[in-house]
Amino acid sequence: MKRLLPSCALLLLLTACGGGEHGKQPAQQAAPGGHYDTFSGGPPGGVLVFLSEREPDELNPLTYDSNPAYQAVHLIFRALARRDSTLSHYAPDLARSWELRPDSTLVLHLRHDVHWHDGAPVTSADVVYTIEMQRDKATASPRQNDVAAVRKVSAPDSFTVLVKLDNMGVYTVNSLLEVVPVPKHLLQDVPAAMMRRTPFDTHPVGDGFYKFERWDRAQQLVLDVDAQKPDGRAALDRVIFRFVPDLNAAMTELLAGQGDLMQKVPPDQRQRIVASPDVKLYTAPRVRPAWIAWNTRRPPLNDVRVRRALLMGIDRPRLAKGLFGDVGEPALSPIPDALSEHDPNVRPIPYDPAGAKQLLARAGWTDSDGDGILDRNGQPLRIQIDFISGNQTYQDVLVAIQAMLKQIGVDIVPRAYESTAWVDRLRNRQFEGSMWGWGW
Repeated sequence: MKRLLPSCALLLLLTACGGGEHGKQPAQQAAPGGHYDTFSGGPPGGVLVFLSEREPDELNPLTYDSNPAYQAVHLIFRALARRDSTLSHYAPDLARSWELRPDSTLVLHLRHDVHWHDGAPVTSADVVYTIEMQRDKATASPRQNDVAAVRKVSAPDSFTVLVKLDNMGVYTVNSLLEVVPVPKHLLQDVPAAMMRRTPFDTHPVGDGFYKFERWDRAQQLVLDVDAQKPDGRAALDRVIFRFVPDLNAAMTELLAGQGDLMQKVPPDQRQRIVASPDVKLYTAPRVRPAWIAWNTRRPPLNDVRVRRALLMGIDRPRLAKGLFGDVGEPALSPIPDALSEHDPNVRPIPYDPAGAKQLLARAGWTDSDGDGILDRNGQPLRIQIDFISGNQTYQDVLVAIQAMLKQIGVDIVPRAYESTAWVDRLRNRQFEGSMWGWGW
């Protein structure tokens, strides 16, 4: 695992947001002190065009499974609570408050003034339904583990939820607070096993600051502000996710003023960005770990000795510094150390190529034909690692890992897949290795 810090750098065009009729709203008079009647206090109006490298897989909070979907879902829907600026604590969102009783019951007190975008009120019945569906194995929610500790969930009234837990750990409560409720009245007739095949997946009705407007496949996702929010509307009138898989093409569009924001900067393009007078570069350290997931059901990766040898053969500090300079560092785990859930006692397996070779030899892998690649029973130790096409950072990482592991006799084959195909291979366990990550 390694932390890909440059990949979370943010580019923000300093000129005005995207134009069009939504960018020409009459100015609203600021309140005393310079604040407007919006959630952020900024002036209303304007359009933000976000250049996204990938398209969401779907927009159902129960079943989505990609970072682009995460970004859109959390604009369309409210979570029970949201992480604050420390990333370690939670602020109210749909739940206005909560407490944990000594009997391991989490009590959630919901807001009374939140409505779904179709006008129906958001109530405790929606929260109970969501948690139950997220727990249901037939739903196959990628976030099923977030509610795994729930023993029972009930609603004594329209705005109170009681969640009986198997344990009272901090992680258990935090995971529950990140649940994103869905409207029961629109989904209650859908069987759990069919939850990924509903019109709601691509035309969601949420309760968040932005309403779903339209999704032009392979082109853009358009969200419009919900001006009726009780806690103040969002400042921007519209957010557009434009799908530009090639990072270099996205950067060209940004520099040409055809977009306002992109999230990843190829390390070799950093100076180009810094030199531009119209673009500002922001970095967010220690919040985007990335890793290779091994499919432990498939040989040779079903052998723990092989998996351990692979880790021992990768010089993670050299990899991070060589590719990303001073902003790169090895991650200790998939959980960034800025978060309270991080365990400071976790330590990765150290780099030890000689020990890796010995471990592979004990597992029966030898170079019987002298080609530099270990083999066993006539099969070479060759492992394919999937990554998303267009992600130059991941490709560079895998090329570097390929060279390192060749020194211990392992042939790594990076293979690019379009994002939807990559997710399908991951979800259906068709991969051997898969390069991915997460973070803010």
